Amino acid sequence: MSMLANHSQLSQLCKRAPTSKRVVAKRRVTVAAQASATSQYTRVRLKTRQDCELAVSFYPRFSYNGIGGGGWGTVTDLGAGKLHLNFDTSVLVIPDMSYRTAMLAGLLPIPPPLNIAIRPVSLEGVLDQATGEVNLNFECAFYFTAGPVYQPPGLKIRTVLTTESTRGTHLSASGRRLSSGGAGVLVGTATVDRTGDLFMDNFLQLPNDALAVMSCEFEFE
Repeated sequence: MSMLANHSQLSQLCKRAPTSKRVVAKRRVTVAAQASATSQYTRVRLKTRQDCELAVSFYPRFSYNGIGGGGWGTVTDLGAGKLHLNFDTSVLVIPDMSYRTAMLAGLLPIPPPLNIAIRPVSLEGVLDQATGEVNLNFECAFYFTAGPVYQPPGLKIRTVLTTESTRGTHLSASGRRLSSGGAGVLVGTATVDRTGDLFMDNFLQLPNDALAVMSCEFEFE
């Protein structure tokens, strides 16, 4: 009887052993999946593309070639597939709008010596990796000049550049979420206050809307 009892206990132990191994294996897979969900990125590069646009007040949109613009920023993992992006505006470049880069209504180049310089102050926000949605808080100034003859104060701009939709009082646009390759379109509207320059304020009928359409790419490393 004792030998039969020992044989029965040994059989039960053998049956339990594979179950224990399976449980351990599942835990290892779960841990690996959690580790792979954590972003390993530390830097991001923004590159502006050719098919950008800018509009101010009631005037037709400028089509704008932004090739050559962009800069680097840092990446912080917020969890749940979301990344915080913070760009260094001291090295962030947005090309000037001039007869070389911009056309009014896609037909006529900006007449020289008119030039619009865009000077970034801050650019930071969140990317949702699961959906490709981006929302970046953007602050900058537009400086309209006509050579050394006329240099009015800058137009202060604060907006959210988003891959979704944006709407001001008169201007609106829709963006495009990032593709698997990192390309997308950011759009943003802002209310531009009066500058105190009589000609500029009347010419642009300020306060009024400004609209930016930024075709761009994001590269991570």
